[in-house]
Amino acid sequence: MAGDYPSTDFSIYEEGDFLRVIHLQTGMEIVTVRVSGNPFAVSAAFTIETEGTANRPREVAQAALRHLRVWLIRRYEQRRGWGRR
Repeated sequence: MAGDYPSTDFSIYEEGDFLRVIHLQTGMEIVTVRVSGNPFAVSAAFTIETEGTANRPREVAQAALRHLRVWLIRRYEQRRGWGRR
């Protein structure tokens, strides 16, 4: 990947079965569906709803999905009480 995309560059929202990730630097919005049966799986299928000013929208989308996966894992750990000690 040509760019570095820290997690602070993304904002993540849940809307029922849909997960939205917004790249704050460009305004790009990526939407994917929750994978049933696996609380931290991320579907490979996604839609770029708003491209914003991204020069490499597919690259930003892949980074967004990676950050979404980490976000889901951390939320699952917190709910289970498995957070870092």
